[in-house]
Amino acid sequence: MKNILNRFWPAIPVSIILGSMMFSHSCANTTTPPSGGPKDTIPPVITKLDPLPGTVNVPRHKTKLFLEFNEYVTVKDPKSLFLSPPLEKSPKFKLKGKGVVVYFESDLDSNKTYTLDVTNAIADNNEGNMFPGYTLVFSTGDRIDSMVVTGTVQDCNTLQPLKGATVMLYKDQADSAIFLKRPDAAVKTDEWGFFCLRN
Repeated sequence: MKNILNRFWPAIPVSIILGSMMFSHSCANTTTPPSGGPKDTIPPVITKLDPLPGTVNVPRHKTKLFLEFNEYVTVKDPKSLFLSPPLEKSPKFKLKGKGVVVYFESDLDSNKTYTLDVTNAIADNNEGNMFPGYTLVFSTGDRIDSMVVTGTVQDCNTLQPLKGATVMLYKDQADSAIFLKRPDAAVKTDEWGFFCLRN
């Protein structure tokens, strides 16, 4: 009898463990999917810019601007990628890793300061949190223009602020200039009708 107990003694703890596992209640919930944690409500953050803000002597031909973020993003509204002064064709874009490459189909003008506004254009890929906005300033010449024009645009009937209105500046004072020429500078108003035309 003692030999039998000695032979089966190592199997007793294993049997107890296996038995408790087989007859214990299941701890997995099969009726509801896992929550995945709290919802992401933080918008993307810029981690890298190329060229850097205020860069001068940027090449005019095949110019590319790169904005990299801390998470994967998408361009929700391509029309909100706004270059001032505007070119004949709107800026184009492609996604690259966690960033957005903005490029232009035509050459930039020489010795000119440009601003690329990406407000209301970019959101994170998963939750759709909108990037609050940023304006990248660069120049094809050897200096950055420093003038600023600010103001608000209101509806003439209701005096309510106009969101997304385009404000354009022309050196040409002719009445027909807005129909015949591209503006020398342009910007869109924010949700309070405010605009700030920098550089």
